[in-house]
Amino acid sequence: MRILLTGATGRVGQYTLAHLAAEGHTVLATDVRPPPATAPAFPANVTFVTADLTSIPAVDSLFDAAKADGVIHLGAYPMPLPGLDDRELHNNNATSSYNVLRTAVDRGVTRIVQASSVNAHGLSYAPPGHTKFDKFPITEEVERRPEDAYALSKHECEIQADSLVRWAPETRIASLRFHMCRPDYETSWPDTRALDLFAWTSYDACARACLLGLTSEGWSSHEIFNIAAPTVCWEGNGVEEADRRKVGQSGEGLKLPTTLELLKRHWPHPYEVDEEYFAKNPRGTIWVSTKAERMLGWKHDV
Repeated sequence: MRILLTGATGRVGQYTLAHLAAEGHTVLATDVRPPPATAPAFPANVTFVTADLTSIPAVDSLFDAAKADGVIHLGAYPMPLPGLDDRELHNNNATSSYNVLRTAVDRGVTRIVQASSVNAHGLSYAPPGHTKFDKFPITEEVERRPEDAYALSKHECEIQADSLVRWAPETRIASLRFHMCRPDYETSWPDTRALDLFAWTSYDACARACLLGLTSEGWSSHEIFNIAAPTVCWEGNGVEEADRRKVGQSGEGLKLPTTLELLKRHWPHPYEVDEEYFAKNPRGTIWVSTKAERMLGWKHDV
């Protein structure tokens, strides 16, 4: 498959590029930043081009060169950054997304993947006390309530996808809602915050989801998928190092709190709970990815 990959020097982008290349796809990779000088040489099936996705001529040139069968759009600010104006963050993300998705549609590319975020709901960067969910665990159908610039930009990218599949019904778009992407669990749990609802995703799992968003069969139109690990990422207060290593992700045996205990302790807002889900999954993630498992054939752990 000939694939145009944007955001190729970003954290998820690097892993996705390596996965696509290893699977034998021909990739035109692009980013506004060139690869670092210390990066290894690209394999023969990868070409890299530096480009600004907010520039329409630059995007047109990319598509001219790629002659792509599929597009994976990861080129965006992944979060608010120190010194970054909210207007620039929002405008860059929303504009680059529309430029890439609309150009893909106009060029007849019918399989598209884009990086969304759990923050499309309004989560990590909302004003204190504003984040609200009506029910746990969280599925893709939960109401979006974005307020901050980053959340709004991700919400709008999903709305763009809704619009474009109506415009071109033969087009299929997967919006992947990633959550705190890290190399592995060990490097994730120290950064976990109650505000983010205790979840993470491995870079490898993100990369596999991106490719499956293009190659999986049996679905159409625009679909949103939660992409997160199956268990909560929270080690708790006062857990000794030896005990933590014995417990690991599962929380079996232990001093680690269950997911419901975490919610009661750290999430005081009123909400409904699926008691059956949490009874079966005492340390189960709050961001369920069963839709991705069912429709994409994706698993976080392989």
